[in-house]
Amino acid sequence: MAQLPRGASLLLGLWITLFTSGLAGASAVGETEFRLAQEKFRVGDHRAAATLLASAVRQGHEAAQVPLAAMLRAGQGVEQDFPQAFKLFTRAAYQGYPAAQFALGMMYRLGQGTETNHIEALKWFVRAASVGHAEAQNSIGVIYETNRGVKADYVKAMMWYQLAKARGSRRGHNNLNRLAHRMKAPEIAEAKKLAAECEKSGLRRCANQVGH
Repeated sequence: MAQLPRGASLLLGLWITLFTSGLAGASAVGETEFRLAQEKFRVGDHRAAATLLASAVRQGHEAAQVPLAAMLRAGQGVEQDFPQAFKLFTRAAYQGYPAAQFALGMMYRLGQGTETNHIEALKWFVRAASVGHAEAQNSIGVIYETNRGVKADYVKAMMWYQLAKARGSRRGHNNLNRLAHRMKAPEIAEAKKLAAECEKSGLRRCANQVGH
């Protein structure tokens, strides 16, 4: 089995995301294979899961593209294939799957299956973050903190970490605590204020302001 690339363990959790969000049943065609793939994955038969997912995708099952792409990216149950994972994530991202939008952003950021492109990464993180994807929100914070794709801004980075933490992101929680040690009290207060305003006015509005 290929060594898991950065972020792969996170993407393999997409099974949970899909089945708890109600998106798994979006397509009747291929649904049987998709459900069987879930069961195979749960018992550790990743090769069978990948085969079933591929069958579901060939039949036109949209949601199946996301976990299949994650397995292709990780090389779990199949030979690692960044270009094919990138292709599937791209298609699912345009079809409106937040998990795929986040994953596509990761692949652009890390240069997996495509050239590294921080602008494109940010675009897809923003789309996912605008509908509440916690890890996409954390990734926007990372971009603001590390000056990749936007001008460095610790206050905005902390704001996005705060939003990610509020939605259960452990990475957001850890990044928030770490960054706090590098900021002054007024800056921290401003970040918390912005996060509260973002929650009140709506995530989509805040996401649309990223980079401006």
